[in-house]
Amino acid sequence: MQAKTFIPPEQLAAISNLELIARTVVDGLGAGLHKSPQTGSSIEFAQYRPYAQGDEIRFLDWKLFGRTDRLFLKQFQEETNLTCTLLLDCSASMGFGSGPVSKFRYAQLLTAALATIHQRQGDRFGLVAFHKEVATYLPPQGDRAALRRVLVALEELKPSESTETQDALQFLGDILKPRGMVILISDLLHPLDGALEHLRSLRARRHDVMVLQISDPAERDFRFDRAVTLVDMEGTEEHFVVPEAVRKGYLENRHRHFSAIRQSCLASEIDIAEFSCDQPLDFVLRHFLRHRQGGLKTKGFNSSRSGGGT
Repeated sequence: MQAKTFIPPEQLAAISNLELIARTVVDGLGAGLHKSPQTGSSIEFAQYRPYAQGDEIRFLDWKLFGRTDRLFLKQFQEETNLTCTLLLDCSASMGFGSGPVSKFRYAQLLTAALATIHQRQGDRFGLVAFHKEVATYLPPQGDRAALRRVLVALEELKPSESTETQDALQFLGDILKPRGMVILISDLLHPLDGALEHLRSLRARRHDVMVLQISDPAERDFRFDRAVTLVDMEGTEEHFVVPEAVRKGYLENRHRHFSAIRQSCLASEIDIAEFSCDQPLDFVLRHFLRHRQGGLKTKGFNSSRSGGGT
């Protein structure tokens, strides 16, 4: 079946209604959406316990009674749908954009689309937005009202302050129950030793951890052809540079930084991929759906697929 036409981000950015954008993008995925790998109605046997007066007799195991002459109840564990926490970087560096769509606006649109997918598939989903501290926390829920709350919260967020991914991940580690999914959406433009430690900790608690790196084309390729003054968006430093004199060193340092992050993630079976904010959101969402179809059915999932290329 032929793929539907992807919608460029600049066309989506012209629409102010975040709910309409998310619905438009998700509707365009069509057959890519599928039922959750887990179902809320199925149950599986967990253990026996002795019968006590007042217990429901429909759960008595009469075959076991015939063998032991003692009454035992079957206890079942209900299988629940996926619980996902969307972790959005809203630090100042995310506000950069060399084109019509900044990294932060792209990340907003992506987060809204992911929340819409989870809601349609019957999952529980929550939002953590952070910069130097946790700015917004919405605990996982799964109804239409939860989606509306996430969309409203996203609309109110603005990129500001410096980045402390480590604190946000530590916060998640303290409150999340094991065996969920965590999706980090960030430009990863900050020291990550502490953050990587907490990502590994989440993975060790059997969370399915996914990192979606959002880059701007100018950052990725250093597309400057004349002298420019570069300003640190999370500080006060300014640097006047001649592109030809610094391009090679910049690209080497960038490659070294993100290669180290990817290798650390892969070693812990954390899926990580880079996407550019001039790419259609469909690229990122299809990567997510491939991950969900494959990664959630196996013990581990690792990938260094990159949508943007570095």
